[in-house]
Amino acid sequence: MGILNITPDSFFDGNPSFSENIFHNSLKDLSNADIIDIGCESSRPGANPVDEKEELKRLELILPYLSNLENIKLSIDTYKPNVAKYALLNGFKIINDIKAGSDSLDMFEVASSSNAELILMHMKGVPQNMQNNPNYDNIIDEISFFLNNRAEQAIKYGISEENIIIDPGIGFGKTYSDNIEIITRISEFKKLGFRILLGHSRKSFLIQDNDSPKDRLSPTIAISTYAFMKKVDIIRVHDVYENKKAMNVITKIMK
Repeated sequence: MGILNITPDSFFDGNPSFSENIFHNSLKDLSNADIIDIGCESSRPGANPVDEKEELKRLELILPYLSNLENIKLSIDTYKPNVAKYALLNGFKIINDIKAGSDSLDMFEVASSSNAELILMHMKGVPQNMQNNPNYDNIIDEISFFLNNRAEQAIKYGISEENIIIDPGIGFGKTYSDNIEIITRISEFKKLGFRILLGHSRKSFLIQDNDSPKDRLSPTIAISTYAFMKKVDIIRVHDVYENKKAMNVITKIMK
């Protein structure tokens, strides 16, 4: 899954204003993706929310440029049901909800009525405060309980188990050691019976020697490769080409 942020304040590839050339280049960079996840509201730590009208405006702006994509599923990264509904009406197939339907149960109705796939993510708090000293007694058990609860709720609304994807939420209300433990024990989430997504790409826990997000490619690929070997179903990254090359090499080695 490739990441495409249509926001002025994204921690990695956001731009202060829309540029057609930049957008075309971004799409080209993601041409090897199986899925492109498009977000019109930043969810980085400390990010302020945007209203529904602004989020829809950003999405509407880029829709004409998506019509030529072939064999690539589109995912909308939003927790707002009306934004998700609009995206699905315009060819998107997946909803990536960082609040796992907690913000509005209408999200389950939108996904169910459209037979869309739904990604349910764990987050402790909200982006504005999620990194303010998060703590857990047993992080894997707590995340598993939350995700299973949200999945059961989704199923009650008519969403099939096959359409549910769970995401433990790397960097969303987690410390460095929490993130490492989640990655190390990622296979344990398989017991819930749903596909797993891991979103670790260029996040701050990968910082080495005060580097910037653009310098975090190597550790991102290292974790992507580990996740691939652990049979994680969806690996969400900014640099699709580089990550996919690494996985192709691992595939050849493991044959």
